[in-house]
Amino acid sequence: MAQATVSGFLTKIIQGSGGISSSNNYDVSFNFGANSMFSNFLKSGYGINPLSEQQSVIVMLANEVQIPGVSMTSQDVRGVQKGINMKPAMAKVYNEMDMSFILDAESLPLKFFKAWQEFIMGVDNTLTPSSATLSPQKRWQAFGQHWYDDYTIDIDIIKLEKGQKTSTPFKDELFEPFKVKLVKAYPYMLSSIPYSSAASSVVKLSVGMYYEYAQYLPNGDGKTTKLTVPQDVPSTSGRSTIIG
Repeated sequence: MAQATVSGFLTKIIQGSGGISSSNNYDVSFNFGANSMFSNFLKSGYGINPLSEQQSVIVMLANEVQIPGVSMTSQDVRGVQKGINMKPAMAKVYNEMDMSFILDAESLPLKFFKAWQEFIMGVDNTLTPSSATLSPQKRWQAFGQHWYDDYTIDIDIIKLEKGQKTSTPFKDELFEPFKVKLVKAYPYMLSSIPYSSAASSVVKLSVGMYYEYAQYLPNGDGKTTKLTVPQDVPSTSGRSTIIG
């Protein structure tokens, strides 16, 4: 293959494919049920409504997300032909998924994921009238974990790109080339959060997620999606796209 010229690169990549993928254009969606036990737990015990603008705030504070990788396990098969060893694929192994969030003044992402873990372990979230704090687990409740289907939810990681391949010049819009759905996910790890008396810096929270499998959906849900960037949000920030 002959070496591509600059004009050929511009024609095929910039105009034909829509340009180079950007790492800071993405969206995250936590798919809660309207009347699920988890949603009611968040509202009654922590004052968090996952179906309100509070989820948008958490998504805006998502500093880093990952498209989880996949490994193929194999098994050695020998002796099919002399001197040849085969490694046929046996199964998929999905990597763990890590996310990080910037904490706002109310530490909303920390409250959200802490509440999620408390719900998993069955902590009583009844607010006491005197102190308005969560009541501890009963001493006789040795283990009261919720059911697996009650504390797992699907998470969508949506890749966004600027412009449209058919527009000349590109418009200040976002389109959705693909998204990845994490099925039955929950947070198994929250990182420690260090505070210091030194110069102030951004406080971040790292979250490790377990899930059953990742479903890759080309072109989102199979529909052509055009997402317009809000006027008061810089178009270079994928974390600040509040859509849906």
